[in-house]
Amino acid sequence: MKTTFEFLVESLLFGIENPKGNIEQVLFANKMAKHEGIPNCNRLAKLSFADESVNRAVAGAVSLDETLVLGYEGWSDCVLHLCVRSGITTIRMATGSFPSREIVMYEDYSNAVLLDKLSEEQIKEVFDFIWNNMDLMQPKPGNMLRDG
Repeated sequence: MKTTFEFLVESLLFGIENPKGNIEQVLFANKMAKHEGIPNCNRLAKLSFADESVNRAVAGAVSLDETLVLGYEGWSDCVLHLCVRSGITTIRMATGSFPSREIVMYEDYSNAVLLDKLSEEQIKEVFDFIWNNMDLMQPKPGNMLRDG
């Protein structure tokens, strides 16, 4: 019997012409992308899980533990990185390339001390879901911040 898990993909960027987002998350994403060899990081999303213990270092942790998907989407290809961000540090989970659908898992994640981690099968499920629903990674139209 195949078990499923629930997660939500939420784009953290807004604006079509010149996507913007939370400065802290965007700076982190750009630094991570540069480290991974991506010259232009134009996709950034947060993964939230129904099971709140997934990718948490401490029970009940809420502060800066977040699972991010970042990368580059071009006309015919896409490279996305899954990572867990905690403050200024990160745990690399996996990299997925489209259209080849090749996924590279990292030992950083398998060796990390976390309450609950995704299995390789669940990571593949996340990538498959994103690749089949790339519109979720698109920047949200317009400025999502409003005064008053």
